[in-house]
Amino acid sequence: MRILLIDHEAGFCQRVRQIARRAGVTDRVDEVADLAEARALAGLQPDAHVVVLSMTMVSRGAIRDFVAVCPALPLIAVGGNDPERMRAALGEGARAYVRRTDVDAELANALQVVADGGIFVPPVVAMRPGGEPLMTVAGPVPAGFFREDAGKQLTPRQREILVMIRQGRSNIEIAEALDLTVGTVKIHITAIFKALGVRNRTQAMVAADWLNLNPPEPVGD
Repeated sequence: MRILLIDHEAGFCQRVRQIARRAGVTDRVDEVADLAEARALAGLQPDAHVVVLSMTMVSRGAIRDFVAVCPALPLIAVGGNDPERMRAALGEGARAYVRRTDVDAELANALQVVADGGIFVPPVVAMRPGGEPLMTVAGPVPAGFFREDAGKQLTPRQREILVMIRQGRSNIEIAEALDLTVGTVKIHITAIFKALGVRNRTQAMVAADWLNLNPPEPVGD
């Protein structure tokens, strides 16, 4: 994986290089001035796989414009611990949002999830105003437990697997039903957990119960 990094702070750029190298998810990090340069490089060099963008470098709407021109080049936004700003970036088409203060803990996971075709969402995005509990048929769920719009963020394959998790199927049973390896199922489940903002299968089952997902049409892996 190659990263196109847009940030003005040399120290932060060095941290990104170190994180990516330790995670083993990329072999190259190139700094570019802005999204316009990233678009140009993406057109000339097809090995550009992901853009990591500091939110201080763009105005509102810039991510949407970039995604419209380069839909195949996923973008990871890096910004503050502001749920509304996170939602705005994701709503414009960013494939991940990483909090700058937690980049050491979150960036490697975001890169892996995005590489697998998923969406990385920090748990804080799920916070509900006022901290009121969310009621489900399984009982009350604490604020921040999972994203209420997470169903829209899941790929068809992820939705299919989440339905099976809801049914109580094991990884082996899911793999056999979908003709996948257990390792591939685990990768998809990790992406599902990140998208929902949950930490385990039990929480994912409660989230799936509230989302009331129906099995999508069968898809290829």
